[in-house]
Amino acid sequence: MATLNNITGALVIDGTAAFLNGAGLGAGEDRNKVVPKVFEEMINGRREKVPYVSAQAWRRWLRNTSNEENSWTPSDLQAIGVSKKGTTNKISTLLDPIAYPEDDLFGYMRSGGNDKSAASDEDEEDEAPTKTKAESVQRTSPFKCSILKGIRGKRVLNVDEGFVHLKENTPLPYSTQFYAAHLEGFFNLEYYRLGQFDNLGSKQELASETVKQYADHLTGQPLGSKGTFRRFTLKDAEQSRKERAAGLLRGLAFLRGGAKQAAFGTDVSPKVLILAGLECANPVFNNLFEGSGEMPSLKIKALQQIMDDYRNKLATPVYIGIREGYLQNEADVKALADGTNVVVGSPISVAQSFIKAHLITTPNE
Repeated sequence: MATLNNITGALVIDGTAAFLNGAGLGAGEDRNKVVPKVFEEMINGRREKVPYVSAQAWRRWLRNTSNEENSWTPSDLQAIGVSKKGTTNKISTLLDPIAYPEDDLFGYMRSGGNDKSAASDEDEEDEAPTKTKAESVQRTSPFKCSILKGIRGKRVLNVDEGFVHLKENTPLPYSTQFYAAHLEGFFNLEYYRLGQFDNLGSKQELASETVKQYADHLTGQPLGSKGTFRRFTLKDAEQSRKERAAGLLRGLAFLRGGAKQAAFGTDVSPKVLILAGLECANPVFNNLFEGSGEMPSLKIKALQQIMDDYRNKLATPVYIGIREGYLQNEADVKALADGTNVVVGSPISVAQSFIKAHLITTPNE
């Protein structure tokens, strides 16, 4: 069996009659219309607008939901830079992956104050002078994800025309573009990196003050041919890694968020959720859905090919969670379940099963 280094997967959310990620106002004279984010794709020689949710947006949903589901204290955004005009020009989280799981899972960055090697020319001109030079720290996110994009054949843009009725004078018209779409995305969690932090010269994942503050909780080992770099690891990294990965999957299973919920009320929890442990970091479960029928379908042959190609890399069975009645080929998907290589259930039940089988942290999990 391969080593569980990564947790990779895919999800589909039901965005029929939804507006989950705004792009501002319409172009030109159409300034009374609010529009969602779309990109264009060539389909059979013609351009088609594809609604999508940015990776930044749904990562924020996932951060918030994971904090809520696990009673984690959020690593709040704070101002770390002020311009000459007195306005905030740099922000960061609390930059503490030891105390705050979301910093460990999603990473962070702080460029060093007046450090000219780390600031752009524009930053330098706009930066208020400081007496001391802050240390640069950067942790690339162990959780990586795609955008959530409309599945081909299952994405249509519509317009809701509305009016604001005044007590006097004529009503003011406005319109909101929204979509009827099913949105798919994929992700990979670099599980092995949780609780582990590399300080590689100018690329430091832990600030010096953080290393000093948590010296009793960390072990350090030299890295590089000369041993000048350092890797810091939590003393309870194995336990912490399991708890934080399990917390992320709980957040994913109960995902909440999205714009204009008061007007469109969209449930963004996954209607399809695929999970598997992998030794390598390939986000293999991408573009697995199509929309030729009334509902989305899972490309079963493509999934089977992935499982065959990555047989020696798979560290766990493939877990497939589907909402009853959601997939066009639901019966064919359920027929894949064999209890050994493929486990099928609801999206929440497969997340729980994955946690219990591979990330169990307490007897009652």
